[in-house]
Amino acid sequence: MIKLIQDIFYKMGIIIKLVRPENNKWLQKRNLGYVLDIGANTGQYANLIHKILPNAKIISFEPIKGCYEQLVENTKGINVKAINCAIGDVNEQQEINISAHTPSSSLLPMANLHTEVFAGTDYVKKETITVKRLDDVFPQLKINGKFMVKVDVQGFEDRVIKGGIETLKKADSILIETSFEELYKDQLLFDGIYQLLINIGYAFQGNYTQTFNKEDGRILYAESFFVNTAKN
Repeated sequence: MIKLIQDIFYKMGIIIKLVRPENNKWLQKRNLGYVLDIGANTGQYANLIHKILPNAKIISFEPIKGCYEQLVENTKGINVKAINCAIGDVNEQQEINISAHTPSSSLLPMANLHTEVFAGTDYVKKETITVKRLDDVFPQLKINGKFMVKVDVQGFEDRVIKGGIETLKKADSILIETSFEELYKDQLLFDGIYQLLINIGYAFQGNYTQTFNKEDGRILYAESFFVNTAKN
């Protein structure tokens, strides 16, 4: 039944990821006090990580106005600070492409493979948003403990890293979406993200989840976990 439901949503371009909180003892042992949730959408990850790390303070970044408003509503009652901006390698206003399936929205153009594999995710409009560098935002967050950074920004991952190198050097770990094929034009694929993080002291620990092409089963993208070796 679960597989049937997943397949139905998959055909609609909606990805269902099943991660059981009790399988995250390894993450709980890291004693994280904060989670930076970059690319929060409407609070899906914030609610999940709250179940896994109920005592951690979550700081969620979401640039799209409608999604931000839903994020605030969906995280009432848990320890979340929501910030209405995107994270990148510049401080400026940019236009974001909004998908019919909002988690697929991106500052980058969508590649043909994405629309072929994930039906119903085409862009439907644009919105002007604020983009900020993580290194410029971080001092304002007043973080005084161990923190993890989660990055889910639809092909914009390398920009987040480049604008937040000094912050990432302070982080305990990073959970970042990495692609093995181009789903967004001009995105950096897994090898490039891996090299950027290795260069600042991180070690790849494996993939938390993986998403497959339903046509032939090849892996398209994953949530990859890296640990800061200088901090451990």
